[in-house]
Amino acid sequence: MIDVEDCVKAQIAAFQANEMLDTRLENRERRPGRGKEGSLFYGPYLVISREKGAGGNSVAQLVGRRLGWQVFDDRIVDEIAQKARVSRQLIESLDERDQASIQDLIGQLLEPQRMGTSGYLVYLRQIVLTLGHQGDVIVVGHAAQYILPRPFGLNVRMIAPMEARVQRIAGKARLSLDAARVEIERIDRERVTLVRRHFGGQNVTDPLSHDLTINTGAISLDAAAEVVLTALERKLGVQVKN
Repeated sequence: MIDVEDCVKAQIAAFQANEMLDTRLENRERRPGRGKEGSLFYGPYLVISREKGAGGNSVAQLVGRRLGWQVFDDRIVDEIAQKARVSRQLIESLDERDQASIQDLIGQLLEPQRMGTSGYLVYLRQIVLTLGHQGDVIVVGHAAQYILPRPFGLNVRMIAPMEARVQRIAGKARLSLDAARVEIERIDRERVTLVRRHFGGQNVTDPLSHDLTINTGAISLDAAAEVVLTALERKLGVQVKN
């Protein structure tokens, strides 16, 4: 079981180490893949969108281990958004100017009438923007590709044939094949609905929403991780550890 607070503390420590490196270099853009949009620096980061059972979380962990990047899956991001103390630790790792810039961006991303009624969405965007600003992170789910600027990250969509996904979920969750199929269909539907409702009608299944789509029914999860690492090298210049 991952301790969410320890996960946040590790990311803050990594961010502070990178900030010290940026200061010594006197150029915050020197980190491969990092760049500036508006008043904030971002990246590098990997965003993974996935169908249920397509192996998105597993690939995220494989890539994270190779790069030494922290992985923030949907459960971790959810817990940070819901735990005020942990959320505050993450946000307060930034200086006041960057915190203010993120708050301004949130105001632009959310419709004014929703600001008072969707506190979770505010925290969610705040967390994703903060992680994207810190860089060297992998964010799984939560439509992060619609929150973070595309040039400074790699957006990947993981898919697989239904039968392959049913077999994976049935084995992992100890469900019957029929129950696994029902669960997959429910979660896929919820994810599509969430993105459409809260991100301007976007369709998460649209291949143009992603830089790369990988069918894990055709290749293994290890092979998929290698494809992602190669794409990170080619798009962002990220250095991959052997």
